[in-house]
Amino acid sequence: MSTIAFHASAVFHVRDGYSGAVMRPGGFRYLLDGRPCVPVTKYEGYIVLLNLGPGPHSLTITCRGYLDERVDFDVDEGTLELEVTMKPGRGYRFLQTVTRLTVVLTEDGAPAPNHRLWMAYAAGPEIKLAQPKTEAGDTSARLFTKYPDIVSAPAAYLVEDGEESEITLLRALEGETGTFAAPLERAHARGKRLLPAQSYQTGDDGCFSAVFRAPCQVVLFDAVRGILAGAELKDGENRMEARLK
Repeated sequence: MSTIAFHASAVFHVRDGYSGAVMRPGGFRYLLDGRPCVPVTKYEGYIVLLNLGPGPHSLTITCRGYLDERVDFDVDEGTLELEVTMKPGRGYRFLQTVTRLTVVLTEDGAPAPNHRLWMAYAAGPEIKLAQPKTEAGDTSARLFTKYPDIVSAPAAYLVEDGEESEITLLRALEGETGTFAAPLERAHARGKRLLPAQSYQTGDDGCFSAVFRAPCQVVLFDAVRGILAGAELKDGENRMEARLK
């Protein structure tokens, strides 16, 4: 008697990009590589794609009240772990005054369309590296925060470290030990901040919008070019201009 083997090729953890709350997948619709699909879902906000072929894929998640979120990813023999944040769209109910940011991205003096970026923000409990140094390849590190019980994990963070900055997925925080979904790519010294981060994509006009619950410091990061810009947001409407170097 033959058995069917199932392999989890990619696991997505989904949060509300405005509130930070875990989203239950019940109201989602999915396109995998442009075709409707029915992934395995778990109540805790997880979406699991099984037995994908190696190579590039894309998953688009649609939900009422949110912008469509597309995630491009590459599959190998392991299990890929990704954090997805659904951004507020038409019909989203804000229960308080919000802080808005419009980002304008250019390259060679012209709009930079359909470019994927990360926006990190200094909000919530401050998290810093607590050990003298982390090395490239480390999958865990000692972290300092005054409020470990409210640190979001799993969640994406920017390790803010000048030209050595990078995005990492913090899988869990237990006591003072943080574990990462993938090895760190660079070495970092004690005291570097880990800032919550979300992925955005510019439109055809080279712009995207983000919404925050309160004014905060933000950092715009490109996975290849590094930190592009930073700003202190004020109440109401804000605008940031950045250039691909």
